[in-house]
Amino acid sequence: MKAICFMMSGLMSFVLALPSPARPPNYDEAKVAPYTLPDPLLFADGKRVATPDQWPRRRAEIVALFEDQMYGLVPPPPATMRLETLEERDILNGRARRKQLRMWFRADNTGPKIDWILFIPNAAPRPVPAYIGLNYYGNQELDPDPAIRLTEGWLRNNDKHFITGNRASEKSRGLNPASWPYETLVTRGYALVTACYGDIAPDDKVLYTNGVHVLFPPSTPGVGNDTTALGAWAWALMRGMDMLEREPAIDAKRVAAVGCSRLAKTALLAGAKDERFAVIIPNQTGGGGVPLAKRDYGENVALQNQNFPYWFCGNFRMYSDNEAAMPFDQHLLLAACAPRRVYVSSFPGRWFDPYGEFLSMKAAEPVWRFLGHDGLPADTWPDDLAPALGSHLAYHRRPFEHGIATYDWQAYLAFTDKAFGVAIDWQPTKTDTWKRFTRHHFTVDGKPCWVAVPPNPRPGNPWVWCMEFPTAFDDRTGVVPLVENGFYYAHMSVGNTFGSPAAQRHFDRFYAHMTAKGLNSRVSLIGVSRGGLYAYRFAFRNPERIVCVYGDAPVCDFKSWPGGKGKGKGSAGDWQSLFTHYGFKDESEALSYPENPVDVLAPLAAANIPLIHVVGDADDVVPVEENTAVIERRYKTLGGTITVFHKPGVGHHPHGLDDPAPVAALIQAYTTRRDLENCQ
Repeated sequence: MKAICFMMSGLMSFVLALPSPARPPNYDEAKVAPYTLPDPLLFADGKRVATPDQWPRRRAEIVALFEDQMYGLVPPPPATMRLETLEERDILNGRARRKQLRMWFRADNTGPKIDWILFIPNAAPRPVPAYIGLNYYGNQELDPDPAIRLTEGWLRNNDKHFITGNRASEKSRGLNPASWPYETLVTRGYALVTACYGDIAPDDKVLYTNGVHVLFPPSTPGVGNDTTALGAWAWALMRGMDMLEREPAIDAKRVAAVGCSRLAKTALLAGAKDERFAVIIPNQTGGGGVPLAKRDYGENVALQNQNFPYWFCGNFRMYSDNEAAMPFDQHLLLAACAPRRVYVSSFPGRWFDPYGEFLSMKAAEPVWRFLGHDGLPADTWPDDLAPALGSHLAYHRRPFEHGIATYDWQAYLAFTDKAFGVAIDWQPTKTDTWKRFTRHHFTVDGKPCWVAVPPNPRPGNPWVWCMEFPTAFDDRTGVVPLVENGFYYAHMSVGNTFGSPAAQRHFDRFYAHMTAKGLNSRVSLIGVSRGGLYAYRFAFRNPERIVCVYGDAPVCDFKSWPGGKGKGKGSAGDWQSLFTHYGFKDESEALSYPENPVDVLAPLAAANIPLIHVVGDADDVVPVEENTAVIERRYKTLGGTITVFHKPGVGHHPHGLDDPAPVAALIQAYTTRRDLENCQ
């Protein structure tokens, strides 16, 4: 009865503290009035932070200010924390270890509990770096495996996720693997750690204290600096860090906290509060997270307090319709993470004020510079999918729907790879230099291979695979600017095998090797001369693996070359060699072969694979009219996209273009398009 009376008293105080109806959001930049932001490098008493060793004291002031005025007190660690192992087993054919741990806070294993799931790579050097964050609808959404515990916490009802009666159902298993792509992270050498926020505090204005709040010092909901739902979620994320410090397979000094929307606010608050998080990645936080409140654009403070009063403490109510009086703004919360690393990504919705997020980062940036680090490498708001990746600060605009998309994860990985010193281990037999880039040599399926590594890999680790003559005309095919812009450049040597079935089996194993190392699942193929046979025959068998095909004076029908059955010169010796590699009994069997590039275009057109060809109009070795012209005519009839660059008066050589920039630009554009399609 006493507990019930306490709860009712708290609810009455909470209801009385609710604000009056909020003013509508402003979506007009012209109506953003001038505002003044607090200087993050000024102490509360007005004195300036003079030296880097004074920054921790200023940082502590900022964190205390946010706890008192906005998010409420984040309680200290509990006296007791026990971990019960529910499951531990190898998955992904032994490539990873999955652990399910139940976190208890009482010695008798009663009361609130949090179910964590950990995916730890087995092949990467231990201890491994990790990503940690809270999920919305339960660990079971990451994978359909029935061995994953169905979350028992209170959840928001959602038909799409089969959440009814505020509980998860068996139908929710494996529904949302893309948001937490553990297989990708494991492949890249990272652990993934997550728990459902419903285990911690219900996301409900009445019920939010029916979770871990029973472990906290008493506070009155909606009054003063009471502990909020956001505070509880951040507290739990910090307990996750406690857990990782006990896990020998994970390097607790290389942990990135990540979250989306309200759970991005959670990650940011936890990261500002707890210096153990090395990287903080808040994705599309919306108002009350990264965007500047004093801008009064999108979700304003009054709307935050009206719609989500349980996310913010009672003291925050005084700033409804009164942002100018705030002695802080969200750039200070970002600054409190310095000198650690922060990556912010924005949702396009105006309600979330993505421009305000960028401005907030720029306002926090002086702290990193003061501490001797680079700032954000962008002075103006970047375009969509044009990430500004600095050493300590990063930002990108995302054109995707609400959530964390594949592109986002790839961008975060590019950032944390540098932060944590994670690089692909090619296990080379030799390392040298191609052009000005590091090149690793290795063997796959008994064949010599190499990869040139970009100095700054583009998010998603895109790659270009030149299937024959990879260095003969490399200054003219656009591969140098591609590597400069973050693409890997790769080659497997299978000899003069004309793209035969045996060569294709080697290519399949090479592709599997490269993607297992962490390169993108889609590759841009280059077929130079006879390499056109190699490229097209791989592409038509694997359209789902292809970004585009670039043929340079490509052989598209071996009847033309080496057969010489048309206007071309042909090559009698190569024609006989082709019979051997393809297993043809005689010429008639070769002439009736149905899988020349000109014959296998339908799967590529159906998959919307763009083609690029560069041809010399005077080519008498691989005549245009017998090869590229046939491809162009047939592909357009199938509805496909093909761009052909003609070189009047030029023969088979030289390959490429005097200025290959247009080809490189097309490959980059097609790669970006695939990034977008993969994230829808």
